[in-house]
Amino acid sequence: MKFPLRMIVALLSCALLFPAAAQEVHPREDRGDQSLPRMTAATEQMLGSYQGQNVVSIDIAGRPDLTTAEFEPVFTQKAGQPFSKDKVMQTAAAVKAKGNFSVVRVQVNPDPNGVRILLVLEPGYYFGIYQFPGAAVFSYPRLVQVSNYPVETPYSAPEVERDRQALLTFYQQQGYFQSSASSQLQLDNDHGIANVLFRSDLGRKAKFGQVEITGLPNDQQHQLEDSLKGLMARARQAAIRPGKTYHQTTLVHATNYLQTELQKKGRLSAQVQLAGAEYHADTNRADIHFSVNPGPKEHVEITGAHVWSWDKNKLLPMYQGLGVDPETVEEGKRALTSYFQSKGYFQVKVDAQVKKNSEETVIYRITREKKHKVESVKVAGNTRLKSSELLPHVAVQKEHLLSRGKFSQELLRKSVKNLKAVYQSEGFSSAQVAPDVKERGGNVYVTFAVTEGPRDVVASLKVEGANSFPPSKYAPNGLKIEAGQPYSGSNVVADRTQIMANYLKAGYLTASFRETAKAVSKNEPHQINVVYHIYEGPRVLTGDVVTLGRQHTRQTLIKDDIADLKPEQPLTETALLGAGTKLYDHIGVFDWAEVDPKRQITTQNVEDVLVKLHEAKRNTLLYGFGFEVINRGGSIPSGTVALPNLPPVGLPSNFKTSQTTFYGPRGTFEYTRNNIRGKAESFSFTGFGGRLDQRVAAYYLDPTWRFTPWKETVSISYEKNEENPIFSSQEETATFQTQRAIDMAQKNILFFRYGYSHTNITHVLIGALVPVRDRNIRLSTLAGNLTRDTRDNPLDAHGGGLDSVEFDFNSSKLGSNVDFAKLTAQAAIYREKFHHIVWADRIEIGLAQPFSKSFVPLSEAFFTGGGNSLRGFPLDGAGPQNSVLICPTGAPSCSNPAQIRVPAGGNEELIINSEARIPVPLKQGLSIVPFYDGGNVFPRIGFHDFTSLYSNNVGIGLRYSTPVGPIRVDVGQNLNPVPGIKATNYFISIGQAF
Repeated sequence: MKFPLRMIVALLSCALLFPAAAQEVHPREDRGDQSLPRMTAATEQMLGSYQGQNVVSIDIAGRPDLTTAEFEPVFTQKAGQPFSKDKVMQTAAAVKAKGNFSVVRVQVNPDPNGVRILLVLEPGYYFGIYQFPGAAVFSYPRLVQVSNYPVETPYSAPEVERDRQALLTFYQQQGYFQSSASSQLQLDNDHGIANVLFRSDLGRKAKFGQVEITGLPNDQQHQLEDSLKGLMARARQAAIRPGKTYHQTTLVHATNYLQTELQKKGRLSAQVQLAGAEYHADTNRADIHFSVNPGPKEHVEITGAHVWSWDKNKLLPMYQGLGVDPETVEEGKRALTSYFQSKGYFQVKVDAQVKKNSEETVIYRITREKKHKVESVKVAGNTRLKSSELLPHVAVQKEHLLSRGKFSQELLRKSVKNLKAVYQSEGFSSAQVAPDVKERGGNVYVTFAVTEGPRDVVASLKVEGANSFPPSKYAPNGLKIEAGQPYSGSNVVADRTQIMANYLKAGYLTASFRETAKAVSKNEPHQINVVYHIYEGPRVLTGDVVTLGRQHTRQTLIKDDIADLKPEQPLTETALLGAGTKLYDHIGVFDWAEVDPKRQITTQNVEDVLVKLHEAKRNTLLYGFGFEVINRGGSIPSGTVALPNLPPVGLPSNFKTSQTTFYGPRGTFEYTRNNIRGKAESFSFTGFGGRLDQRVAAYYLDPTWRFTPWKETVSISYEKNEENPIFSSQEETATFQTQRAIDMAQKNILFFRYGYSHTNITHVLIGALVPVRDRNIRLSTLAGNLTRDTRDNPLDAHGGGLDSVEFDFNSSKLGSNVDFAKLTAQAAIYREKFHHIVWADRIEIGLAQPFSKSFVPLSEAFFTGGGNSLRGFPLDGAGPQNSVLICPTGAPSCSNPAQIRVPAGGNEELIINSEARIPVPLKQGLSIVPFYDGGNVFPRIGFHDFTSLYSNNVGIGLRYSTPVGPIRVDVGQNLNPVPGIKATNYFISIGQAF
């Protein structure tokens, strides 16, 4: 449900209620005709706005059992005649009398050729949902868009026919020239709803036939036709080749391609149009016709400076199909001037000359002068508003490290306009801003001289129209505008927002707000009388809530999403929008959802709500096959080896193993079943098979376990991998997890998990990499986790915090071959301080304790070091390290082994991070970050080695904000360097360190 759309419809149509017998029809005072109902002044004015416009059609709406033809004899207003307010009213009254209807509404809808009139019979039927059986090749949202699906609209047979024709046109545009479509009504008599089924038979999709281009000499025509079959056209997805499948997008690309080709030949104002597709049913091919208006030959030369072709196409209107005339030439001068001024050539001069010979040539002569800088940008004369409040609105920019600044006459005008708007919004209605540009040595000094003038003051505030909703309801926090206080447009906006939000929350869906501000007198122009005009409209209660389009999904699942829509409770925009959003949250269940009142809200106090849904495809199957050639062995390309569940280990640069090449087929398979049992459950099965790697996995997800807040996930996987020449592995995993939010704001999430894993590492070429006892590990883990996330932005937090604690328990009584318990906890806090500096702090603690004379397996030990923990260490380079001798050939022994360091992990972890993210004014989104990281991984729990192993790391980094998170560059220095490990480390990644 989109409220702005409903408001637009309300503006484009007018609705008049004709009273029922219980509501007596009052005679009009201007004439003695008692058959016509009285109109309000607003309604009469609205109808009068259509006076004299052509009436395209007059139709009966709201009753599928009646046709317009039955009532045409009593129509006073005729289609094809000018709109007459009086004739329309007489026509409505005649229809009401002929059919003995209780209410007839007149609805006027604009049309490109005039207006269309609907005579809505009440009580009547309103459109429910559209369905498109037989057209599943297209997405449901696309078909809804194409058919111009009506919302909150009375049923109209001509509307259905127009929508059917729109569908047929769309099918043919997509290449289904043999398609057909018919409409069928499904009526819900209890709720007055008319659902429409457009049954479609698409037939075979056409192929491309021949291409014909008209409007050019034969030689040029054939050249362009051939170009649409060439390699360049194929690269641009614009190739039209006979026998290839018909695609509408190809035609769009081909049109643009032809336009570009003609421009290259000097036809800058050429116009290319798709004239149509001529379908031949006997061959199932469509010949494509393009119409070309080449226009005169035109050429643009730029001398004195270089402009890249893509910039030229963007700057000069001649390259946008507008041709050459005095206006476009002058516009090009302005564009080039601004372009070079933005690059620092503030004294640039652009002259234009047009030569007419065999072709028109526009010559732009650029005199750039020297490149200069914007040395300063200031605001002067401001006393009431601070410069810090004004300068962000200035488009001219001062030079900085990476730029000479931005200056042009256009930016200057924009800056003046922005500053005046700021002053006027703060009540300085007579404020003036004058730019003062000075040059010294070619450099520019810009000052915006402000004459503030007196500030407008609110002399009085009056609220009109709030008859049924008291101030304690529509403005519980008071109003920003007060008598005796400075007048401010921004305060008016704040009051409007508060008032309208509270009216909408209370069910006043048609409420509107208008403000007028007038000077008390000519002698007191800055004393302002303010009036808030509020139109309340009816307070609407929710009637029946009707679900449409549901097929497999259980109503219980939908009921939870629309819980805020309760009969006899206020109907609010919040509830309507919230219900639609929640329905979309069910991934894989609905591909379209909309929640609307059945009828447009006008004067009614109770209205039904339609929950309209379309269920997404339930089954998805993806697969692929190929052939692979794998070199198992040789030089390890990455220079590292990563064993399952262990950190990567760096290998000597000269390390090589025996090389063997394997050949074989490979294939992938993925099947997903959504909305199982109508409960939004999903099941996925994936598989991969290759010569040296085989894996399968299955996943089950129940987002509302037994229709409770608990979310349940089950996964099973198996993989056998022999791709690495140093080891082979076999892994089996199974996991069951359930989670839920334990607060209304969904900031606190509780997890419970059971996991089983069996990892078997065999054929280990370098035995010292992993102890024998860690090569065959079976874990059976019970775990619980509580996470509280109050960050304002998980990608780049400026406030809030992230806290979590997890406890894992493994026991041989549960199926493990090791016994240990593990606790991991972290707390992070983010605070924005002065000058938008963000202070970020985190502490993380980990403890792993074996029992029953067992041990903590290496895969469950703690490792740290790297860009997200201790930045003075390389990845996993902190904590205990083992020295391992490796022969370059991978042999068990040799005369010249190389020594490498292998992380050994530990049973205790402490990480402390603290950093200040300081914005750099040189560039928006750029910040510099000094940081401190402390802690380490300790071999055993306790403080035995704490002082000797605790490590201090300091450094500095840069961040640059992007839509996917900040780009991060960090340089860390270890103040307690460890022999054999670099003390200075560099990290480049996306996202904050924590």
